[in-house]
Amino acid sequence: MESLRLDSVLLRVDFRFWHVITALLPLGSFLSAVFLALWLHFESATGTHCGVANYLPSISAAIGGLTPERYIWRTGIALHSAPRYMVTLMYYNFYRSRSATPAVWYQLLYKLTCLLNVVEVSSLVVLTYVSSTENPDIHEVSFISFVVCSEVYMFLTCLLLKWSAFKPMSEQEQQSLRWKTVMFVANVTSFLTSVYFYFRHNWYCEPGVYTMFALCEYVVVVTNIAFHYTAVLDFPTFSVIVGSATESKNS
Repeated sequence: MESLRLDSVLLRVDFRFWHVITALLPLGSFLSAVFLALWLHFESATGTHCGVANYLPSISAAIGGLTPERYIWRTGIALHSAPRYMVTLMYYNFYRSRSATPAVWYQLLYKLTCLLNVVEVSSLVVLTYVSSTENPDIHEVSFISFVVCSEVYMFLTCLLLKWSAFKPMSEQEQQSLRWKTVMFVANVTSFLTSVYFYFRHNWYCEPGVYTMFALCEYVVVVTNIAFHYTAVLDFPTFSVIVGSATESKNS
């Protein structure tokens, strides 16, 4: 079995601090974009084809074509994407190390889960930088890919943590699974509710319905970010280290 021995450390960053920054980048960008859309472009951001009263912009309206909102959002997504890929690799090694001789189905499941996370982040980057006005087909495919991969990833992550946890589950493991489950249920519920309000708005053009759709969208974004933030519960004592290491083999 191979192991690494650190010879020197040039930089050490607590993973919790690292991941807080990673989560704040999309969250701060999203909140800033919505605030600026309401402040600078209220009429254009909240207007729809129905012409009825609406008080909040949809996410696509806030970050799609308005400036500086779209640049703020794009910057946040770009900066947070590399750390997200790194966390995916951490989870890959985390799941692999949970059992000395894991079952074939378990190996396939955690590999699929990590692949879904990579596709989710990649789809988010693509739909962020390719707007619906520039290329509607690519934007639509990226959006569908993001939603599907995001929901399936959250569901499989909850299953993997439950099945791979040490028995009995530690308080830390229980807390992680509990928060992930709450965020997953809230995310799915909000997404399905947003679909309902979206079609109701288009069918009946009732005042305020599109605002409810926008609110549900906001909850989807926040719960998605919160779900991924719970990685701090799975890696509570970890650090991100830059240094030199020597590889050795243990008999």
